[in-house]
Amino acid sequence: MNFLGSFLSAIKPRNDDDSIDRLNYYYTCVIILVLSITISAKQYVGAPIQCWVPAQFTGAWEQYAENFCFVQNTYWLPLNDHIPTRHVERDQRQIGYYQWVPFILAMEAVFFYVPCIFWRQMNWQSGIDILSIIKMAGDTENIHGEARAKAVNTITQHLEDSIALQESFSKRTTSTWRSIFLQFGKAKGYYVTFLYVATKMLYILNVAIQFLVMNDFLGQDNHLWGLQILYDLANGREWEESGNFPRVTLCDFE
Repeated sequence: MNFLGSFLSAIKPRNDDDSIDRLNYYYTCVIILVLSITISAKQYVGAPIQCWVPAQFTGAWEQYAENFCFVQNTYWLPLNDHIPTRHVERDQRQIGYYQWVPFILAMEAVFFYVPCIFWRQMNWQSGIDILSIIKMAGDTENIHGEARAKAVNTITQHLEDSIALQESFSKRTTSTWRSIFLQFGKAKGYYVTFLYVATKMLYILNVAIQFLVMNDFLGQDNHLWGLQILYDLANGREWEESGNFPRVTLCDFE
C-alpha cells in the first residue's frame, strides 16, 4: 500500500492539463493498477486454480497438478462436447491469458501514463512556465485590487519575455537540425501548440493500440469483442456457451 500511495502522489493531477488528460493518466491508470494488485494477491498469495483430481491423489500430488496446470495453460470446451483425442486440437483451444493478467494490467497502466510524462518533460522547454502561469491565473479569481493587478502584470511580463526569446531564436540562420526545429517550433511560437496536440494524439494512439493488443492477447478476432461480451450478458448467453472467460477448463499432465 505504501507503493500505491507513493505512485498516486507522483501522478497526481496538475493545473497544466484538462479533464480528458486526467481521465487517461490518473483515473484510468489508478483503476487498472488497483485491479492488477488485487488479482496479483489472489493469484500469488491465495489459490488461483482448483483442480478436480483422481481420488487416489495425495495433497502434494494435487498441489503439483494445480501449479502445473496454472503455469502450463488449460483449454476450454463446451460442457457437452467430447474431449479431442488429438493433442493439436487441444493446444488450439488453450487459454493462455489468466496467469498474465496482472502483468498486462500493470503494463497498461504504465502506457496510459506515458503521454503525461511526454507532456510534463517537454513543455518546460518552451520557455513558458505553463504550470505557474495557469496556477497564478487561477489565483487571481480570489484576489482583488493591487494584488490582482500585480499578478496579471507578472503573467504578462513572463509572456512578453517568452515572445522576445522566440524572436531571438527566429534570427538564427544556421541550418542544423536543432535550429530547424527551433525555427518551426519555438521561434514561430508553435512549440506549445504542437506539443499539446501531439500529447492528445498520443492519448488516442495509446487507446487504439491497447485495444488491438488486448484483442490479440485474448485470442479474439472480433475488434468489438467487449461489446460482444455485453451483448452476450444482456441476452443470457453465459460462459458455458460463449467461452468468454470460462470458469471451468481442462488440463493434461503426466
